[in-house]
Amino acid sequence: MLPYAPWLSWVIPIVGSLFIPVFFRLGKRVGETYAVIVAFLAAAFSLSMIPDVWGLGSHGIIISIDWIPLGLDRWIPASMLVDPLSVMMASIATGIGALIVLYSVGYMAHEEGLPRYYFFMLFFIGGMTLLVMAENFLILYIGWEIVGLCSYALISFYNRKPEANHAGIKAFVTTRIGDTLMLIGIVILFAAFGTFSLTGLEKAMAEAIERGSITIGFILIPLLLIFGGAVGKSAQFPLHVWLPDAMEGPTPVSALIHAATMVKAGIYLVARMILTVIPFESFPPTLLAEWYMVIALVAGFTALFAASMGLVSPDIKRVIAYSTISQLALMLAALGMASETGWFGGTFHILSHSIFKALLFLASGAVIHAIHTNNLDEMGGLRRYMPITFWTSLIGVLSLAGLPPLSGFWSKDVIIESTLEAGNILIYLLVVSTSVLTFIYGLRWLYKVFLAPPSHHHHEVHEAPRIMTIPLIILAALSVGIGVTGPLFEPVFTSYLGLEHHVEVSPLTYLTSAIVLAAGGGVGYLFFIGGRIRPEAVRSAGLGAALHRILVNRYYVDAFYYRVFVDGLDKLSSLLLRFIELKVIDGFNYALTRATSYLVQGFRSIQTGESNINISGLIIGLAILLLLFIRLLFG
Repeated sequence: MLPYAPWLSWVIPIVGSLFIPVFFRLGKRVGETYAVIVAFLAAAFSLSMIPDVWGLGSHGIIISIDWIPLGLDRWIPASMLVDPLSVMMASIATGIGALIVLYSVGYMAHEEGLPRYYFFMLFFIGGMTLLVMAENFLILYIGWEIVGLCSYALISFYNRKPEANHAGIKAFVTTRIGDTLMLIGIVILFAAFGTFSLTGLEKAMAEAIERGSITIGFILIPLLLIFGGAVGKSAQFPLHVWLPDAMEGPTPVSALIHAATMVKAGIYLVARMILTVIPFESFPPTLLAEWYMVIALVAGFTALFAASMGLVSPDIKRVIAYSTISQLALMLAALGMASETGWFGGTFHILSHSIFKALLFLASGAVIHAIHTNNLDEMGGLRRYMPITFWTSLIGVLSLAGLPPLSGFWSKDVIIESTLEAGNILIYLLVVSTSVLTFIYGLRWLYKVFLAPPSHHHHEVHEAPRIMTIPLIILAALSVGIGVTGPLFEPVFTSYLGLEHHVEVSPLTYLTSAIVLAAGGGVGYLFFIGGRIRPEAVRSAGLGAALHRILVNRYYVDAFYYRVFVDGLDKLSSLLLRFIELKVIDGFNYALTRATSYLVQGFRSIQTGESNINISGLIIGLAILLLLFIRLLFG
């Protein structure tokens, strides 16, 4: 690895972000070039660590320095954990992040506030890299909060738009719920075991259980609270509502959040807990069955729930946002299977999803950049005018759907295999149903953007500039490359992660995939590509209309939250103001004021206003005090 790579992979983008305003003062092009160089330099340091962690598994390299003194020669160290999982995540954050920063040079060329934009983009990449490299919960949580702050700032980048400001606040407040739960869980673990270290916690908890001083029931409490943090960051039900609205930010921001940072943090956290804090060797899955069950049920429900909303969204980016929620849930569902196959499937899908999801968002950005609308109904016919964007988008959609031989096929099959291996029929059915819907809304998105009859004349539309299409081509090539080499890449990736168990995909899984592709592709063809059935005919009356209304209104979850938590708290505050603040608190204050006034008026009657009498009274009072003092002094 390059010298000091575990530190410099996150120090370079964080410290580098501080100098963004300086370089932009030298010129717009100088500032953009500096941001791109910093991002690619961080990627180089992250990627350089891959050979050093190959095959290490959970036995990573810990590099630490003393940081916070606790007294008696005890310290909380600043420590980095260099293992296959952390290096993979750091490479995703910095590598894909660098491509997105490069793409931003073209997409954001005519925007205002570029120093602020590039500052938060680099800070975002650095915060995510710090999060995944951290060996203790304290540093991990610092990175966790950095990505939360940056997401708020970038989602609300267009701060003159009320919708953008609202979306930023919504993301910040919603994720705060999960962050608070996670912080409570971390504090409980530190209070019980006296360490923030991920590897130290594993040893301390195992020893405490062996001695009988701690029960599994107690450990489940912080584990569930920490999972609450993952639910918030990775936008799982019921804290999923912030992610679709986060599309108000610039499209490169959406790509960074969905593919390389923010939402991947929650999945990484669960994968890290399983690998390092509660590994299968020390904590057999049967001991923590309730924790794994909660993860699997939340994820399975969220996967299908979000995919169904992707079927009807009219916004080019929100369709992909619902897809992200759904795909993240598939990763969590695999992790919830409490097996090495499930852990491998979830981790493999992090990698493949990062690539094709960045590709889809950047392709969406190219379309928005060309025709200046997010509305799918105002698109169509763009294949002719934007061939590079079309072909790369096609690769992204088919990889998302899991079509062989693209990357999504291999990782999604391992997820399906993990549910079959665990014998969890409910999660299996939810994953399969989600996969069918994924292909349908993917084809709908592709059709409406590129293949449908044009809703407007596109004679002025042209392909995105080269600085935007180069990242598209690179990401498409990676999706195809991983997919085509799948039979070779899968065992190589297994070897990289250091897993002893080689994943064998059963014929039933391949049959399931074939059924998924046939069902999803068939419905997508009938409704969109082939045009045999008009969607308007299905949603115009009866059950179809009712179901469409429910999906368009997001199952009324947002409406419920606003009615209860926003409007409800507003009304509660009004009632408290009216009856408690004004009538009780202010009433008491005014009553006390009036009583004091009456008391003062009473004393005024004994005041003569003559100085002789006042001085005489003062002398008499002092004389009395002096006598009392002498009495106390001499008994």
